[in-house]
Amino acid sequence: MLKCIGLKSIKLHRHHNIKDFVCSVNVPLIIEIEDPHALESLRVENCCHNWFLRHKNMHFPHLKSLKLQRVKLNAKTFSNFSSFFPCLNELIINNCNGFKEFRLLSSSIKRLTIKMGLKNRIKAFIDTPNILYFEYSGDGDAVLPSIKFTTTSNEWKSKISLSCKLDRSDKDFLKLSKLLKALSQSHITLKFFHNVFKKLHIDDSYGGIYKPVVVEHLKLRGIFTSYLDPVILNCFFRICRPLYIHMDLYGDVQSKCIVVDYISKFISNEAGPDLEEVSIEVWDMKVKEWHCVKGTSFPALCFKQLIRFLLTWKEQ
Repeated sequence: MLKCIGLKSIKLHRHHNIKDFVCSVNVPLIIEIEDPHALESLRVENCCHNWFLRHKNMHFPHLKSLKLQRVKLNAKTFSNFSSFFPCLNELIINNCNGFKEFRLLSSSIKRLTIKMGLKNRIKAFIDTPNILYFEYSGDGDAVLPSIKFTTTSNEWKSKISLSCKLDRSDKDFLKLSKLLKALSQSHITLKFFHNVFKKLHIDDSYGGIYKPVVVEHLKLRGIFTSYLDPVILNCFFRICRPLYIHMDLYGDVQSKCIVVDYISKFISNEAGPDLEEVSIEVWDMKVKEWHCVKGTSFPALCFKQLIRFLLTWKEQ
């Protein structure tokens, strides 16, 4: 049921053969599922009441994917996930409200995505021993979350995407340091979108709370086009050790070359004694591969939009 107009409530019953159910409307409504035993995939959007309270005695034994967007939840909701959804593999929470902190315990969840909107700060304890992928996205002026992670997975990936302003104080980078530490056992991708930075004034004694965490991909989108504030990269280097720094380049060929040359030299000089080498790579759309750019071919990279810096650190 997509984009239905005029609905105030939905009650789903006698649906023994329905495995996938999607309810997406433009206005909040009440949703009731009478017999959820056959469902394997469920997506709910714009549910105005606490959806789980109406199903607190229900059991979704075969549900594998649950996607909730703009649904009212509470902290108690998450504590019941193991009993509610014993086979749940994927959970997506997108701009839901009604809670400021939660504790999620589930041995079945392998993919967990949390997306928060304006000024929503969450505190979460996540115990998912078999997690394979975790993603957190903060849009607008979302506040960095406080997350503690417990897992026994040896190989898992995490992705942090932020478009919030890290320009209030150095406290934002301290919070980011804590978040990276919580995810340090995973392969981390850290993304920042748009021109979100203003001038930072950080004391020279500033440093990350923890030892810098290895970040596989640091992606800076729309931030460094013709100007780079060195304070910003210094802040990143104090909390993480990126293996790749990705950038989008815009403007004419000359300005691109100037920016790339400047950033490459800056990284080499300012990343610290643990950095051994910096290389430049460009994305070849024809063969779908990254290629290293050397010496005389340097100007050629300025015709490419996607470039990245490969950083080689000691003791990796």
